[in-house]
Amino acid sequence: MYRIEAARSRVKRDLERMPAADRARIATAIALLSNTPRPAQAIQLEPAVYRIRIGEYRVIYKVYDDKELVLIGRIARRSESTYKGSGSLFE
Repeated sequence: MYRIEAARSRVKRDLERMPAADRARIATAIALLSNTPRPAQAIQLEPAVYRIRIGEYRVIYKVYDDKELVLIGRIARRSESTYKGSGSLFE
């Protein structure tokens, strides 16, 4: 079972600001990553960096298999800038 952590405090703050219904769906999807860090709908963006789609939101995360860790880098509404700088989210 993988641990779920936020790469930055901004991730938690962004999640708290979302409408309650969206927040619940996203939190459930993130919790499921602890059992299956690479679900069928996950798209690989870079080595070990993935994204999942939850409605109009995207969750960008990195999987560390050696540490059994899923690090959430960004939760954002889909836009042209959603994926910009996704590699630097985990530095």
